[in-house]
Amino acid sequence: MSLRTTLKRQGTVRGRRWIIKYNKDNEIREVKLLFNPEEYAKENKHNRTLYGDKALLKILDKNYEKTKINN
Repeated sequence: MSLRTTLKRQGTVRGRRWIIKYNKDNEIREVKLLFNPEEYAKENKHNRTLYGDKALLKILDKNYEKTKINN
């Protein structure tokens, strides 16, 4: 089961934060759940955006539709 379907079934959890890593073609390479988002935000050296569940789900839906059209 994909992360997208898991988030849809499970619903959102308040305070849970994610980061997204992209490859050179601006495609999603990796999605990571942060264990301690407050600490990560303080020491964020790469200026990555922290996403909540709803924002991540929107990004994953958009990516799913894009890959669905291309295939």
